[in-house]
Amino acid sequence: MAGLSLPPYQHRLVTAGDVTIHVAEVPGEGRPMLLLHGIGMDWRVWQAVSRRLYPYFHLFAMDLRGHGRSSKPESGYSLAHYAADVEDVMDSLEIEDGILVGSSLGGMVAAVVEAPADLIAFRVLVDPPITGGPIRDAATFQQILRLKHRPPEELERFLRDRNPGAGRYLLRSMSEMWHEAADPVITEMLADPAGYFDVDQALRAIESPTLLLQADPAMGPALTTEGAERALRLLPHGELVTVMGAGHAVHAFRPREFAELIVDFTAEDGTTRPGRARVLQ
Repeated sequence: MAGLSLPPYQHRLVTAGDVTIHVAEVPGEGRPMLLLHGIGMDWRVWQAVSRRLYPYFHLFAMDLRGHGRSSKPESGYSLAHYAADVEDVMDSLEIEDGILVGSSLGGMVAAVVEAPADLIAFRVLVDPPITGGPIRDAATFQQILRLKHRPPEELERFLRDRNPGAGRYLLRSMSEMWHEAADPVITEMLADPAGYFDVDQALRAIESPTLLLQADPAMGPALTTEGAERALRLLPHGELVTVMGAGHAVHAFRPREFAELIVDFTAEDGTTRPGRARVLQ
């Protein structure tokens, strides 16, 4: 798969209920693909891999509420709130027969979006924290909440210790994005972790083929082996790929393989294999 230069992003603001959502678009000839970032991040996390996806898809990367250039209300940061915004954005952009890709928190949101298979033909959940309730790293989020009100370099150093191998530019960008994110993005998640992470019912209801991507188990994935196995049992049309050598942001660690997995999974030739689990070395 050859990477191509991207045309300029087209930026727009979309009304979603009582908030305004920022969307960065790269028009293409293929199916529409809506990309959802993780907690504290924004649409920019998809920039590097977008050049590999652009030849095959019409890309829309949105900022979830409370993030990036989207509205930052004082409350309303449950998975249901995020998902309702996605549904409104899809309606506004007239997305049909699309692909919904979500990383981390975005993967949880992608799981709970209510849309039939004729609107979302495929879903890709990238290392989502399907824990069923507990937050494994609550202390980390509490520290981020404190440091995001300190000089950016302090948070950058903290993130470096928790993301071994990450480059300086990535760490600086992550710190900047966290500083821009609204505090309730963190505080509401910490206040009700059981309700926040309970997506079992949503997984059972997904009609479209769904690809679960798990980071390397040796690199601290948010999607644990137990969580991945449970999700695969719940998904009516799920497939699991564990990507070795990839950290939590699978698309950042192995962008070529990430793009190839999505292109193959969403191909018209029926390559999906429900219930299949495999490892990508």
